Amino acid sequence: MNESLSFESGLTPEHGVFRRALHYVTQGFALAGGLVLLLLINMSLISIIGRKLFSTPIRGDIELMEIGASIAIAAFLPLCELRGTHIKVDAFTMKMPDTVVRALDIFAHLLCLLAALILAWRTGLQMLDNMEYGDVSTLLSIPLWIPLMLIVPSLILLAVCSAARIHDLICLPGGRA
Repeated sequence: MNESLSFESGLTPEHGVFRRALHYVTQGFALAGGLVLLLLINMSLISIIGRKLFSTPIRGDIELMEIGASIAIAAFLPLCELRGTHIKVDAFTMKMPDTVVRALDIFAHLLCLLAALILAWRTGLQMLDNMEYGDVSTLLSIPLWIPLMLIVPSLILLAVCSAARIHDLICLPGGRA
């Protein structure tokens, strides 16, 4: 396992200014997602304690958890893609030549790029639809377009990060990002 929780970017001069800026933006998104999760944890803790000790839970806590977790998870995806730390099963590719592995990596990142663009497009359309019809959550009546509006930029950034990974695999020496 080579996952890192550090802020070391591993960027080299070959990556350029755009890649450095992209790295800092993705870190900002991930930190915002982490902050949302910390707030959700505290809200859940307060709700559980309130429910058990005082019979007064936070109204709509599960609804807030669902909305917040979806926003946070979407915010983490671009950094995972940019760092190449998605879960990857490499049992079949361990003994393959580097060129084949690189071609498969490019194909995987291309699929991620296409999926992110399709999700951003469809989520954006859903957001507009929810705005038009005034869809709200069940208990708290939170307009559903608001969380969708916060998810779309993460999906677009995920697509940009996938394109950056493809570029690195094609253009950088050794084909590794």
